[in-house]
Amino acid sequence: MPAPHASSADLQLLSQALATSVHSVVIADARQPDQPIIYVNPAFERMSGYPASQILGRNCRFLQGQDWDQGARHELRQAIQEGRSTTVLLRNYRLDGTLFFNELTISPLHDLAGNVTHFLGFQTDVTAREAAAVLMAALQNLTENLAAVRTQQEVTGLVLRDALSALRAISGVVLLVQDGQLHVVARNGYDDASIWQDGDLEGHRPSPDALRRDTPLFFQESGELAAAYPELEARTGGMAPVASAVLPMVQDGQPLGVIILNFREPHRFTLDEEHFLRTLAGQCALALDRARLSGDLERQVRDRTAELEAFVNFTEVVDSETNVLALAGRAVDVLSVLFPDCTNGYYALENGLWKLKVHTSDLEDDPSLLGALRAGMPLDTPAFAQPMQTGQPIFVDGWDPQKERFAGTEIYQSVAFYPLSIGGRPQAMFALGFKDTMSWSEHYKAVFRAVGRSLGLALERTETARQLMVQRDQLQATNEELEAFTYSVSHDLRTPVRHIISFGDLLRRELPEPLNAKAERYFGIVSSAAITLSGLIDGMLDVSRTSRQPLRREGVNLERLFTAVRHEMGVAQPQRQIEWRISDLPTVMGDADLLRQVITALMNNAVKYTRTREQALIEIWAEDQGPSWVVRVRDNGVGFNPQYSDKLFTMFQRLHRQEDFEGAAVSLANARRIMTRHGGTMMAEGQPGVGSTFGFILPKVPD
Repeated sequence: MPAPHASSADLQLLSQALATSVHSVVIADARQPDQPIIYVNPAFERMSGYPASQILGRNCRFLQGQDWDQGARHELRQAIQEGRSTTVLLRNYRLDGTLFFNELTISPLHDLAGNVTHFLGFQTDVTAREAAAVLMAALQNLTENLAAVRTQQEVTGLVLRDALSALRAISGVVLLVQDGQLHVVARNGYDDASIWQDGDLEGHRPSPDALRRDTPLFFQESGELAAAYPELEARTGGMAPVASAVLPMVQDGQPLGVIILNFREPHRFTLDEEHFLRTLAGQCALALDRARLSGDLERQVRDRTAELEAFVNFTEVVDSETNVLALAGRAVDVLSVLFPDCTNGYYALENGLWKLKVHTSDLEDDPSLLGALRAGMPLDTPAFAQPMQTGQPIFVDGWDPQKERFAGTEIYQSVAFYPLSIGGRPQAMFALGFKDTMSWSEHYKAVFRAVGRSLGLALERTETARQLMVQRDQLQATNEELEAFTYSVSHDLRTPVRHIISFGDLLRRELPEPLNAKAERYFGIVSSAAITLSGLIDGMLDVSRTSRQPLRREGVNLERLFTAVRHEMGVAQPQRQIEWRISDLPTVMGDADLLRQVITALMNNAVKYTRTREQALIEIWAEDQGPSWVVRVRDNGVGFNPQYSDKLFTMFQRLHRQEDFEGAAVSLANARRIMTRHGGTMMAEGQPGVGSTFGFILPKVPD
């Protein structure tokens, strides 16, 4: 309130100032209940839309309508109750119901006694400022969200959603440039009869015009868009919206597309909104470009992963495949994965011609070309001759079939050839062609070389395996013939030997008695030699029968087998003093009869070579070595020189004199053959005068 000493002129001046002020002024009477408004200036009437007659006598809160849930209202009540100044931001509503943001500052007025009599309020319409702040917050939030998305669909969906929300548009469309055309990739909102459709980049239309000019187009009033482009509705069959914004997206000078927002009512685009939309389009362009790069990278990763998987599968196959044409077929398949849309084939050198043996299915579409390639290309065809001379692949961009004398291949622009040699001699060729011109990058060259090198190594291995199989078959046939010969000879020799022994005895009995010492000695030598020869023949027959006997695998309890053989030896040689130490022995898979022969040979060997000991000690035990069992038989006999241990398992080889230890030296050789058939091996260790250890290693799982 004016000071008491103020003159009437001062009061008139103050009243005139309030009336002409651009700032809204309100005075409320704090002495009356509910603090009614007693004065408003014209600026307040213009801001609120209410005339003074509808304001005076009411509390200011009527301007908030039903929007009571505002924190600023609580702060305002507190300040009034405490009689102090404050500034708050209120959401107010004009007479027509439109929202405006009101920055209100109240100050108390006091009487001479210091009591609050009135509150003076200065109000400023900050709707534009708040709208700009909301737009900036929306733009910041959109930018943060765009940084997290990776696909085109995510980018366009997010941009339309946030743009429609920020500007309260009814619908939106995104069109992107693809293959020289504009294509609708996203829509949001009611847009059934949209004029925004696919089209080219030429002509007089809003989207191409905005892209060519790289400038947004704003159509703010009803009919403005139709007036600017009168043919648009007839051409598309749609209805133009009341207001629209067409925002071009250009990145590094390249047009990416447009964002379009549509409004149901006329829309005056503020400078803040235009700035928001331009920034929105720029951010969307960056995000789309990033999504494109990310998609390209993901495709490259997928392509490289597919290439790696195909190549790994190919290498796994070539490790086991032995059929040459099957290997070539695998290479054709893997090259089709590594080089999509290529034609490739495997040519073999046959009767002086390069003949196509394996190929991709697309060649079936050209029977004449396929027939010619199968019939064969001349040996001196340049495309084949050059890599065969150098032994290196060649890569050709700009293929000339006339120059290369490769009839029928005019459709190919880029080709590659990889020579394949087997045993150092040219044998085959891999050829690959593209119908489109391409540049042979180092990556493509490396992939083609890798496949060719792997196939070449596989073919070399296949040829080596084939030769080994031939040699194996020849060796097997030779062994079978040798075994048959050994069996036949041994069997046929038994009768003459028996005759020597029998008729020698008869001759000895027919001669007059007594014979002189020399004659007795001669008869003894003949008889001993015949008996030894008979033993050798029996050993040969045993070995032959062992090789021919079918292998019947079953569970064999070694402990029971060793115990049975020991009992038989005790019965045969009751006079021997032998300490047997047999530990727990496992059950193994094998042929019980054949394994019994091995055990008998080992135990006989231990008993024989310990007979010079007063107290013989023979120990038997087994060792678990994971995939195999090791069974050992150790004795304290005469032993042997380990330098000659390799002879112990050879037919008729002995390390001791026949006069000292009898036998045909066949049983251990036979034992080794039996163990070999079981997938195992024999072993021997020893020292002269100390003793020896013999045994075998038998796999737990048969081969």
